[in-house]
Amino acid sequence: MNLRTELLSNASRDAVSSDLTADAPCFFLLRNWLRNCDENHAYCDGRPGKEDFWLKRVIYVGDSNKLALVEQRPKGEDYLVLSHCWGLPKDKAEAEQEKNRFCTTTKNHHDRLQGFSYSELPKTFQDAVQVTRALQKQYLWIDALCIIQGPDGDWDTEAKTMADIFASAYCTIAASSARGWGDGFLKQQLDRPAIGARGTLSTPVCTCEFGKDVEEGALMKRAWVLQERVLSRRIIHITTAHIYCECGDGVLCEQLTKLEPPSGKQYFILDPNFPSRLNRSGYTRTIDFVQFLFKNYSTSCLTFETDREFAIHSLVERAGEVLQTEVRYGVFRCFLGSLLLWKRTQENKSPPIPYKVRTVPSWSWMAYSGGIDFISDAKRDLMVPDYQDLDFADGGQALNVKVRQFGGNCRLSKKGEEHAIVDGAKEVGSVWFDVADQIQLEDCNCVVVSMPKDGKKYGPRKTYHILIIRKKIRDREYERVGVGKVEAQYVSSDGSTRTLW
Repeated sequence: MNLRTELLSNASRDAVSSDLTADAPCFFLLRNWLRNCDENHAYCDGRPGKEDFWLKRVIYVGDSNKLALVEQRPKGEDYLVLSHCWGLPKDKAEAEQEKNRFCTTTKNHHDRLQGFSYSELPKTFQDAVQVTRALQKQYLWIDALCIIQGPDGDWDTEAKTMADIFASAYCTIAASSARGWGDGFLKQQLDRPAIGARGTLSTPVCTCEFGKDVEEGALMKRAWVLQERVLSRRIIHITTAHIYCECGDGVLCEQLTKLEPPSGKQYFILDPNFPSRLNRSGYTRTIDFVQFLFKNYSTSCLTFETDREFAIHSLVERAGEVLQTEVRYGVFRCFLGSLLLWKRTQENKSPPIPYKVRTVPSWSWMAYSGGIDFISDAKRDLMVPDYQDLDFADGGQALNVKVRQFGGNCRLSKKGEEHAIVDGAKEVGSVWFDVADQIQLEDCNCVVVSMPKDGKKYGPRKTYHILIIRKKIRDREYERVGVGKVEAQYVSSDGSTRTLW
């Protein structure tokens, strides 16, 4: 019996919770999809060590009269997580009022451990409780409720555990159709006809548009959601138009059609044990995916630009563990020759993000807001300098680099969004600056990061990929101001080891 037949024939034996809406067609579909995944997709339940992890705080939803925050681990229980848009009002006073009303803070934390009412929650959170109950689970994690918010809260420590929170969850609920807390995401689905009327065994063509409904939806434009999606082993996407179920086997739509098998980069995003597939993909495909991931993330929305480092922290740390490499500020040591070659894509280049508590180094793409790309041949098999000439410095934010001089009569010539490096009338390289600043090449030095192994140019004509750097106020210390490529004959062969911050 195939999945479509099995799902449609299981209605009579489908047990539901006591919730009055639990027998709605959408919940029938979700329960049977999860049942099928549990029974037939061993790879969707194979994360090593997941039994050893439990949440610091979770919401108990099993009592229809009262919810409660729980800080001890119940035996043999699963939990669901909610991926959602906060959608706070633009007015600061109103936004603060909403946060104080709905979020868990040091002021209401103790009271919520004793219990609180379903009616106290905004509609999106209420809908997540409904889904959890209908799926016959008793525990739900929502960031705004399960992490103590505010300056005296535990956001900084809990944000670093996101990898385990989402990876160990039974399922993630993606509130794709809700732009904020008050919107909710279930009404359109609860009001719709039964599955047999939407998609039956005789339905010839699936009309669902996963790309439009999910990939281009408001939720997926939120930066935090990228790591939530990648780290989740399976996800329920509830959109205005359709419901989709995503797991390691692919994407199933509500018309009981399995969408086209994922290929390329999407194959790694759907990895239920991320990044196990990535670890088997080989150098070129791995670096291609990592660059794709960072480019995608860099264009996503953050309420606070200072979250740029935090909102992907768990994802890059988990990837670093599996790839067995050191990771600092979004750069993998094993891919230094490629990941240092980022360039900013926005036209009006803003100054670095004003991080308050910490400083992100100039060589990291996390130092700035806005989209990034990588110079065109940064995905190729590259030759990189010896570690003494290019490596992470011990214990901090710096790189140890070999600082070199530009040779010849090099000068800059404006060329669209980039600058050409020219010697007389001859163009010998290109530069992309990080900020909109009046920078003169004679005030700068460079660091050779890599060069293509299979380059057609040899000797002095071969191409160096370089960072453009200049001295900071203190001697012997440098900061990055741009990235580029240039013919080797225009870079000095010698240099001295310095610190790049």
